[in-house]
Amino acid sequence: MPLVFVLIIAACATVELALTGAALAGWPAVRLGAFAYGGFYPQMLDDWPGLFPGQRVTMFATYGFLHAGLLHLTMNMLALAQLAREMATVMAARAMLLIYAVSQVGAALAQAALAPEGPVMVGASGAIFGLAGALIARNFVVVVRRRLPMQPLVRSAATLVVLNVALALLVPQIAWQAHVGGAATGAVLGIAQAVLTRKG
Repeated sequence: MPLVFVLIIAACATVELALTGAALAGWPAVRLGAFAYGGFYPQMLDDWPGLFPGQRVTMFATYGFLHAGLLHLTMNMLALAQLAREMATVMAARAMLLIYAVSQVGAALAQAALAPEGPVMVGASGAIFGLAGALIARNFVVVVRRRLPMQPLVRSAATLVVLNVALALLVPQIAWQAHVGGAATGAVLGIAQAVLTRKG
Protein backbone atom coordinates (compact mmCIF):
# COMPACT_ATOMS: atom_id res chain seq x y z
CA MET A 1 0.00 0.00 0.00
CA PRO A 2 1.43 3.45 -0.90
CA LEU A 3 2.84 5.43 2.00
CA VAL A 4 0.46 8.34 1.41
CA PHE A 5 -2.52 6.11 2.17
CA VAL A 6 -0.83 4.75 5.28
CA LEU A 7 -0.52 8.38 6.40
CA ILE A 8 -4.18 9.10 5.58
CA ILE A 9 -5.28 6.08 7.63
CA ALA A 10 -2.99 7.12 10.48
CA ALA A 11 -4.34 10.67 10.43
CA CYS A 12 -7.97 9.53 10.46
CA ALA A 13 -7.24 7.07 13.27
CA THR A 14 -5.40 9.69 15.32
CA VAL A 15 -8.27 12.17 15.03
CA GLU A 16 -10.90 9.59 15.95
CA LEU A 17 -8.92 8.22 18.88
CA ALA A 18 -8.46 11.75 20.20
CA LEU A 19 -12.20 12.47 19.93
CA THR A 20 -13.12 9.14 21.52
CA GLY A 21 -10.61 9.72 24.29
CA ALA A 22 -12.06 13.17 24.95
CA ALA A 23 -15.56 11.70 25.18
CA LEU A 24 -14.39 9.02 27.61
CA ALA A 25 -12.70 11.72 29.69
CA GLY A 26 -16.03 13.52 30.01
CA TRP A 27 -15.64 16.08 27.20
CA PRO A 28 -18.14 15.01 24.52
CA ALA A 29 -18.31 18.63 23.34
CA VAL A 30 -14.87 18.17 21.75
CA ARG A 31 -16.40 15.95 19.04
CA LEU A 32 -19.23 18.40 18.50
CA GLY A 33 -16.70 21.18 18.13
CA ALA A 34 -14.63 19.17 15.67
CA PHE A 35 -17.73 18.50 13.59
CA ALA A 36 -18.75 22.17 13.77
CA TYR A 37 -15.35 23.35 12.51
CA GLY A 38 -14.42 20.46 10.20
CA GLY A 39 -17.60 18.72 9.05
CA PHE A 40 -19.22 19.32 5.68
CA TYR A 41 -22.35 21.48 5.80
CA PRO A 42 -24.28 21.73 2.49
CA GLN A 43 -26.02 24.85 3.76
CA MET A 44 -22.69 26.67 3.90
CA LEU A 45 -22.57 26.69 0.10
CA ASP A 46 -25.76 28.74 0.17
CA ASP A 47 -26.09 31.37 2.86
CA TRP A 48 -24.45 30.03 6.01
CA PRO A 49 -21.50 32.25 6.94
CA GLY A 50 -19.38 29.59 8.66
CA LEU A 51 -17.49 29.81 11.94
CA PHE A 52 -14.30 31.20 10.41
CA PRO A 53 -13.26 32.75 7.10
CA GLY A 54 -12.72 30.13 4.42
CA GLN A 55 -14.62 27.35 6.16
CA ARG A 56 -16.78 26.75 3.10
CA VAL A 57 -13.55 25.82 1.31
CA THR A 58 -11.63 23.96 4.02
CA MET A 59 -14.61 21.74 4.88
CA PHE A 60 -14.18 19.94 1.54
CA ALA A 61 -10.89 18.57 2.89
CA THR A 62 -11.43 18.30 6.64
CA TYR A 63 -14.68 16.32 6.64
CA GLY A 64 -12.90 13.26 5.27
CA PHE A 65 -10.67 13.01 8.33
CA LEU A 66 -13.56 13.02 10.81
CA HIS A 67 -15.68 9.97 11.67
CA ALA A 68 -18.76 9.32 13.75
CA GLY A 69 -17.11 6.75 16.01
CA LEU A 70 -14.67 3.84 16.10
CA LEU A 71 -16.97 1.53 14.10
CA HIS A 72 -17.39 4.12 11.34
CA LEU A 73 -13.63 4.66 11.27
CA THR A 74 -12.80 0.94 11.24
CA MET A 75 -15.18 0.14 8.38
CA ASN A 76 -13.85 2.98 6.25
CA MET A 77 -10.16 2.36 6.94
CA LEU A 78 -10.40 -1.38 6.25
CA ALA A 79 -12.07 -0.62 2.92
CA LEU A 80 -9.45 2.04 2.13
CA ALA A 81 -6.55 -0.28 2.95
CA GLN A 82 -7.97 -3.05 0.75
CA LEU A 83 -8.66 -0.75 -2.19
CA ALA A 84 -5.30 1.02 -1.91
CA ARG A 85 -3.43 -2.29 -1.97
CA GLU A 86 -5.38 -3.48 -5.00
CA MET A 87 -5.08 -0.21 -6.93
CA ALA A 88 -1.34 0.03 -6.24
CA THR A 89 -0.80 -2.94 -8.55
CA VAL A 90 -2.17 -1.05 -11.56
CA MET A 91 -1.77 2.65 -10.78
CA ALA A 92 0.87 5.05 -9.45
CA ALA A 93 0.43 6.48 -5.96
CA ARG A 94 0.10 10.04 -7.31
CA ALA A 95 -2.78 9.05 -9.56
CA MET A 96 -4.48 7.23 -6.69
CA LEU A 97 -4.12 10.25 -4.39
CA LEU A 98 -5.52 12.56 -7.07
CA ILE A 99 -8.53 10.31 -7.54
CA TYR A 100 -9.04 10.09 -3.78
CA ALA A 101 -8.87 13.86 -3.26
CA VAL A 102 -11.04 14.83 -6.24
CA SER A 103 -13.58 12.13 -5.37
CA GLN A 104 -13.85 13.54 -1.85
CA VAL A 105 -14.75 16.91 -3.37
CA GLY A 106 -17.14 15.28 -5.85
CA ALA A 107 -18.82 13.37 -3.03
CA ALA A 108 -19.37 16.59 -1.07
CA LEU A 109 -20.78 18.41 -4.09
CA ALA A 110 -23.19 15.54 -4.74
CA GLN A 111 -24.28 15.63 -1.11
CA ALA A 112 -24.87 19.37 -1.35
CA ALA A 113 -26.83 19.02 -4.60
CA LEU A 114 -28.97 16.05 -3.57
CA ALA A 115 -29.42 16.80 0.15
CA PRO A 116 -29.00 20.59 0.47
CA GLU A 117 -30.73 20.68 3.87
CA GLY A 118 -28.99 17.58 5.18
CA PRO A 119 -27.10 17.36 8.48
CA VAL A 120 -23.35 17.70 8.87
CA MET A 121 -21.44 15.05 6.91
CA VAL A 122 -18.22 13.39 8.05
CA GLY A 123 -16.20 10.41 6.91
CA ALA A 124 -13.90 9.20 4.16
CA SER A 125 -16.45 6.94 2.45
CA GLY A 126 -17.13 9.33 -0.44
CA ALA A 127 -13.44 9.33 -1.38
CA ILE A 128 -13.25 5.56 -0.84
CA PHE A 129 -16.21 5.00 -3.15
CA GLY A 130 -14.29 7.18 -5.59
CA LEU A 131 -11.36 4.76 -5.51
CA ALA A 132 -13.75 1.84 -6.02
CA GLY A 133 -15.45 3.58 -8.94
CA ALA A 134 -12.07 4.40 -10.49
CA LEU A 135 -10.86 0.81 -10.18
CA ILE A 136 -14.02 -0.60 -11.76
CA ALA A 137 -14.03 1.98 -14.55
CA ARG A 138 -10.34 1.49 -15.29
CA ASN A 139 -10.84 -2.26 -15.43
CA PHE A 140 -13.74 -1.71 -17.82
CA VAL A 141 -11.40 0.07 -20.24
CA VAL A 142 -8.88 -2.77 -19.96
CA VAL A 143 -11.56 -5.42 -20.48
CA VAL A 144 -12.88 -3.69 -23.59
CA ARG A 145 -9.38 -3.06 -24.93
CA ARG A 146 -8.31 -6.67 -24.48
CA ARG A 147 -11.72 -8.16 -25.31
CA LEU A 148 -11.78 -10.02 -21.99
CA PRO A 149 -14.89 -11.55 -20.35
CA MET A 150 -17.15 -8.88 -18.84
CA GLN A 151 -18.70 -11.00 -16.05
CA PRO A 152 -16.13 -10.29 -13.28
CA LEU A 153 -16.41 -6.58 -13.94
CA VAL A 154 -20.21 -6.69 -13.85
CA ARG A 155 -20.05 -8.50 -10.52
CA SER A 156 -17.74 -5.83 -9.08
CA ALA A 157 -20.01 -3.02 -10.25
CA ALA A 158 -23.10 -4.81 -8.95
CA THR A 159 -21.43 -5.33 -5.58
CA LEU A 160 -20.73 -1.60 -5.34
CA VAL A 161 -24.35 -0.75 -6.17
CA VAL A 162 -25.77 -3.34 -3.77
CA LEU A 163 -23.46 -2.17 -0.98
CA ASN A 164 -24.58 1.42 -1.38
CA VAL A 165 -28.28 0.48 -1.46
CA ALA A 166 -27.87 -1.79 1.57
CA LEU A 167 -26.09 0.93 3.54
CA ALA A 168 -28.81 3.44 2.67
CA LEU A 169 -31.54 1.05 3.82
CA LEU A 170 -29.83 -0.28 6.94
CA VAL A 171 -28.28 2.98 8.12
CA PRO A 172 -30.63 5.83 7.16
CA GLN A 173 -28.17 8.51 8.28
CA ILE A 174 -25.57 7.25 5.78
CA ALA A 175 -24.84 9.90 3.15
CA TRP A 176 -25.60 7.72 0.12
CA GLN A 177 -25.61 10.82 -2.05
CA ALA A 178 -21.93 11.32 -1.27
CA HIS A 179 -21.22 7.67 -2.08
CA VAL A 180 -22.85 8.05 -5.49
CA GLY A 181 -21.03 11.31 -6.15
CA GLY A 182 -17.69 9.87 -5.10
CA ALA A 183 -18.13 6.73 -7.18
CA ALA A 184 -19.19 8.71 -10.26
CA THR A 185 -16.25 11.12 -9.90
CA GLY A 186 -13.83 8.25 -9.45
CA ALA A 187 -15.25 6.41 -12.45
CA VAL A 188 -14.66 9.39 -14.73
CA LEU A 189 -11.09 9.76 -13.44
CA GLY A 190 -10.46 6.02 -13.69
CA ILE A 191 -11.47 5.99 -17.34
CA ALA A 192 -9.33 9.07 -18.02
CA GLN A 193 -6.33 7.49 -16.29
CA ALA A 194 -6.67 4.26 -18.27
CA VAL A 195 -7.08 6.04 -21.60
CA LEU A 196 -4.23 8.50 -21.02
CA THR A 197 -1.70 6.00 -19.72
CA ARG A 198 -2.84 3.05 -21.81
CA LYS A 199 -1.64 0.79 -19.03
CA GLY A 200 -2.95 -2.73 -18.65
